[in-house]
Amino acid sequence: MNGKLSRRILARTIAQKLVSEPTRHKHWLKMLAAYMVHHKMTDDTDLLVKDIVREVFAQSGQLLVSTTTARPLTDSLRKDLAEKLRDATGAKHIVLDEHVDPTIVGGFVARTPDAELDASVRTTLQQLAAIK
Repeated sequence: MNGKLSRRILARTIAQKLVSEPTRHKHWLKMLAAYMVHHKMTDDTDLLVKDIVREVFAQSGQLLVSTTTARPLTDSLRKDLAEKLRDATGAKHIVLDEHVDPTIVGGFVARTPDAELDASVRTTLQQLAAIK
């Protein structure tokens, strides 16, 4: 390769290889590492890994959603939330990365790689307090 690829194109390409050839993942990761060293991209490693993860999920029809709730989700709520997110995004499968933070009081915060939905009681109260 003559020129340096953009991080986005590199992430999309590596993700495609990881999804289509899972048994060769070590090969593709070694190739990526060599490419990054050759093109002096090692400072971008964290960003590139995040881009690749997002692309792998997208290319395999999955969506990673980080959820924060005041209390652990019940099975019923987990199922309902995943269904709503699936309907809203068109993803085939929702992967919930669940976190508990009692300071949000109630409701939830859901973060995808591209968006955030903050339906927490804490944020609602802060917004009401800001009204003068």
